[in-house]
Amino acid sequence: MFKLNHISVSLACKLANYLSNTGTPTENRVLILSPKDQDTRVGSIIVPGSTKEGVPREGVVIITGPITEDYITYKPLLKNPGKVLTYGLYAGKEVDLWEDVKEAGIELSEDKWEFTVLALNEIIYVHDNKNV
Repeated sequence: MFKLNHISVSLACKLANYLSNTGTPTENRVLILSPKDQDTRVGSIIVPGSTKEGVPREGVVIITGPITEDYITYKPLLKNPGKVLTYGLYAGKEVDLWEDVKEAGIELSEDKWEFTVLALNEIIYVHDNKNV
């Protein structure tokens, strides 16, 4: 089992409250915050962040854009910030929102985290965030 660090649900809500005033993902897309090239653990084995193959990509939902009728099944899964998404290695597009985060006074390290916008069809799995 891979163990990745995630931000807490409360921090995801704080980011969502601030960033939703500055913009939103377009139709059928979601903004997530994910760990950037972190070392992960598989049991007692450490997998370096640079080893990408076979390591799941996960991120925490910050903001969801408008969801059309074709993707309505995603709506209950993504209605609140804080859910953890698993997505493919080459999915999504990185976006730079660090100036907005700094302006909000939220302390996050650009070296450890990255904002990514995913299309809903790039999401593989959704689960609850254990970091409250």
